[in-house]
Amino acid sequence: MTAGTTETTGGNPAGGPGGPVPRAREAGAARGDAAPAAEREDAAPGASGSPGPSEGARAEGEEAAERDSDRVGPGAEASEATGGLGQGSQRYGHVRDAFANVEGDVVGRDKYVVLLGGRKERLRRLSPLTVERVRFAYQEPGQLADAREVLTRRRVLLLRGPEGYGKTAMAVRLLLGLGDGPLYHLDSGVDLASLSERLEDHGGDIERGAGYLLDRPADLARLRGDVYEKVRGALSEADASLVVTVPDDEAPADSELLAGVVDLTDAPDRRMIVSRYLQWRLGDRTAGRLLAEHTVVELLDEQLDGDPPCRLAAELAVAVCDEYEAGAYGTGALGVERVRARLARMEAEDFDIWADGLGGVPLRCFAIALAVLNGLPQEHVARAARSLERRLGTDRRPVVVVGGDGRPPGGDGPFALPRRKQLTRLRARAVPDPDGAPGEALEYKDPAYARLVVLHAWSQYGIQDELLDWLGELVGDASVRVRAYAAAALGVLARASFEYVRDRALVRWRDDEDARRREAVAYALSLAAEDDRLRDGIAALTSDWYTDRDSPRSQATAARVYGMGLGPGTEGSVRALGRLTLVDRLTVAVAVGQGFTDLLAEERWAAPEVLWELVERVADHRSRPAALLAFLVIAAQWAVDGERWGDGRGDARDDVREDVRDAAEADGWPALLYLAGAESSLRDPLVLLWREALNQALFRPQTEQVLGNWAALAERDARFRDVFELMVGAVVHGDGRSGRILRQAVAEWDDPESLAPLPLTAAVVTTVLDRERV
Repeated sequence: MTAGTTETTGGNPAGGPGGPVPRAREAGAARGDAAPAAEREDAAPGASGSPGPSEGARAEGEEAAERDSDRVGPGAEASEATGGLGQGSQRYGHVRDAFANVEGDVVGRDKYVVLLGGRKERLRRLSPLTVERVRFAYQEPGQLADAREVLTRRRVLLLRGPEGYGKTAMAVRLLLGLGDGPLYHLDSGVDLASLSERLEDHGGDIERGAGYLLDRPADLARLRGDVYEKVRGALSEADASLVVTVPDDEAPADSELLAGVVDLTDAPDRRMIVSRYLQWRLGDRTAGRLLAEHTVVELLDEQLDGDPPCRLAAELAVAVCDEYEAGAYGTGALGVERVRARLARMEAEDFDIWADGLGGVPLRCFAIALAVLNGLPQEHVARAARSLERRLGTDRRPVVVVGGDGRPPGGDGPFALPRRKQLTRLRARAVPDPDGAPGEALEYKDPAYARLVVLHAWSQYGIQDELLDWLGELVGDASVRVRAYAAAALGVLARASFEYVRDRALVRWRDDEDARRREAVAYALSLAAEDDRLRDGIAALTSDWYTDRDSPRSQATAARVYGMGLGPGTEGSVRALGRLTLVDRLTVAVAVGQGFTDLLAEERWAAPEVLWELVERVADHRSRPAALLAFLVIAAQWAVDGERWGDGRGDARDDVREDVRDAAEADGWPALLYLAGAESSLRDPLVLLWREALNQALFRPQTEQVLGNWAALAERDARFRDVFELMVGAVVHGDGRSGRILRQAVAEWDDPESLAPLPLTAAVVTTVLDRERV
């Protein structure tokens, strides 16, 4: 950004009193066709009682004095929305994580593979539970070394063998042995030809060191020599690998592929599979004692007779281990009959068996709380579990049943089961806090359990109202992360039972006094709308709230929904949010700013379009206050996400990439100022809006707050100080009034009595003001 980006005449800022505001297309940032008549300002929702031209001529000070507490103006709500630098981006990051939690560890919203028929499927990680078992409890077959050599040399391995010989486990073991990269499971319907073209043309999309598993592809006949070589080349570029498992009676369609085939001919020792697993889970001594018991010997003889599939041997090992641990915590004996009963039902009901066998109310409540808050600090999970347990109560009729053996649950006291034993029973683990804070977080080993446990609790037991009330408590939690994860769980339930959740929670909360509940409605609807069957109904519901003149809070909720990308495309969402600035209510104005922030956090290259929309709204005296506050909210809340931007995720355009190289170094910077250096169409509206904010007295405290936070960052970061200096120069160039207002701010930054002085920033800005003679 250079000084003189935008010039004005006289002392008035561009677009201020007596000054025109250039439209986007006049400044080289055309937004496309003009909005249809139904979208123009005169048809804005909730604009009843808008002042006419004669009223608009009143001085801004008089107009501000006449506003009541509900109308757009300064105050606690406005100051809170503009007070924290980057809080909107942080909030959106938690929402992304929460959505991934209940969607089964989705790799990213922009990573797909093409399936047969043109359908797209998200890439999903291999189950960590499976990876862990193969890593620590795998019985290696004789052909492992040969297969590893072929995979290392050719990058693509076709692992062929009879059903039940453990091909999938061997494939995982091979991929684990090649490095520490992520492991992904491709859908069996993946279109291999399209996959090869995508990998060849966009090799940068492959994570370095990644491993891909493709079980029994549906179109193996299409994997011919040319396709095979394309896939090999793309994987080699990224140091990635692919293992394809195929039945022993299926031959490649092209002889060129034979060099990449390894036949699995040795039948694995099923007893060793059981032994290795028990040794890993229970230790050598306990495993040896168990395997020597005559009842266990009889059980293994019975279940492993006739060389069953390796999968069944693994399931037997898990069942023996789980039942032993459950018995050790209670009677101290292994329930062999329970193992037999469990195996009889395990084929199609593994998850249900595990869930139904959890025992008493406390452990079930902990399982549900962990599902909702999967990956968050243990203190949050424990507190949520206690809250749910209180809601369910202990003196009411049982809402959950005990296991099929009729055993009563254990003691319900807080010391009944230590955490380490809880986690074992829950197939969960403790991990470092994802934000790097001291302490530990808890998560299911298999990320799919988060969604499955929530749906199991909802569908299998009569506690629907209790669950919704409990989630209503969590979405009002002091922790932003807890609120986001609870809202995502609400979205999962809305997708499963939309009408019930809509009427019992969403419609009620959309007009709630607590903005956190309204925010949860927006997040839940965003997740539910990924089901195409619900999207039109959600759009109609949001439209009703958007046009509800009698309920500004409903309009505020609609603003947050549109910010989550549920409007008519990005351009339509921007226009819809812009029209809401005509609603003279503070709650709506703040929601518009937050909605824009959410939208930009996902699609940052829409920033010029958003700012030009606000510039146009500032030109209209009716929408000026709300538009200015929305701008200040964006300026305060939207920050650079160095990790996400640095690896190119979230890009809406591929032709503007100058920022990607330096994004990691600019992590936490105000995104508007950072992007202005890479996107010329962003500079003019940014300067115009800062001039408006400085020159309008209505939001002077909030303007000084945001500008002060930017200045404080400049004090700590020399690189940002240079960029901040350029912006100040552009804002005050030819605009004496803005310069004089900035001088007043600089005096406070360099005040000797200030508890947090900013001498470096003050000196830089003073030099700019002196140079511009303002």
